[in-house]
Amino acid sequence: MDCVRRTFDHLRPYLSQGIPEIKLQSLEPMKINKMTMDNGHGAVRVRAVFTNITVYGASNYTIIDVQGDVPNFKIDLYLWIPRIEVTGNYEVSGNVLLFPVRSRGDFWAMFSNVTGVGRIHGKEVLKGGVPFMKTERLGVDFKVGRARFRIRDKLNTNTIIGQAMNQFMNENANEIIEEMKPAAAQSIGKHFKSFLNGAFLQVPIPVWLKDT
Repeated sequence: MDCVRRTFDHLRPYLSQGIPEIKLQSLEPMKINKMTMDNGHGAVRVRAVFTNITVYGASNYTIIDVQGDVPNFKIDLYLWIPRIEVTGNYEVSGNVLLFPVRSRGDFWAMFSNVTGVGRIHGKEVLKGGVPFMKTERLGVDFKVGRARFRIRDKLNTNTIIGQAMNQFMNENANEIIEEMKPAAAQSIGKHFKSFLNGAFLQVPIPVWLKDT
C-alpha cells in the first residue's frame, strides 16, 4: 500500500497546478455547474438550487489510510482536508411554517475538518503493449466537522428575510449537508475520476505499483 500512498501524495500538487505537458487540467478550484436540494418534511419545505459553484481547497488533502485490493485496482483512499470554501449562486423557494419564502442571490460556505473516502474501481488497459490503469468508477463519501453558510439575498430588499435565511442555514447545517451529499459526492467523483484517468493513463502501472 505504501506505493499507492506515495503516488497520491506525489499527485497532490498537480491537482492544483495541472500538468500542461500531458494536457491535464487543474482541479483547483473545482467547478460544479449545479446541485439541487429538496426538503419536503416537517415545518420547513424548501427547494434550493445552487449554480456556478466554485470549490477551493479540495486538493489540500492528507492521506490517512489506503485499503483495498490494489493488484485488482480496487483502492479505498481515506483522506482528511482541513478546510474547503465554496462560492456560487443560489435560489430557494418553499414554505417555512405557513409563510412562503423565496430568495435568490450569492452564497458562501466553509467546511472544516472534512474526512472522506474515495473508492476507486479500476482495470488494466494496454496501450502499445504497456499496462495502464483506467478508473472505471469512483465513489465518494465524506463527513464535515463544522460548517458555516452565508448568503446575500438579491431578490428581497428586506434584509430580515436574508438574515432569517442565514440563521436557518447555519442552525440546520448538518441537515443541509446530508441533503446535498448525494449530488455533491457525484459531482466530486466525476471530477476526480477525470483527473485520475488523465494522470494514470499516462503513467504505466509498473512505474507506480511496485511493492504490493
